Amino acid sequence: MSKLIPQNGNVVLKPIEFEEQSYGNIVLPDLGKEKPEIGEVIAISKTYNWNTGEYVSSHFAPGQKVLIPKMGSVKITVDGEDYFITKETEILAVYE
Repeated sequence: MSKLIPQNGNVVLKPIEFEEQSYGNIVLPDLGKEKPEIGEVIAISKTYNWNTGEYVSSHFAPGQKVLIPKMGSVKITVDGEDYFITKETEILAVYE
């Protein structure tokens, strides 16, 4: 696996796929529902604070699951694995 190292306040996320629900042998697909984009934080960079002139650590940590908007993040594939890259400020919530 290639090592993705985020820069300038960006976050690298691994998408988390939700499984379809089933009852017995009947599979209930979520065709009409819009699924939220949830990813696990893989790597995160420090952010430069222009007011103080220093780099600030993130509020997020690797391993956390977070909710990101559908638009605004970049989806890439590296070595057959899908990833999202988004700004730390674009993260909407922590998913527990």
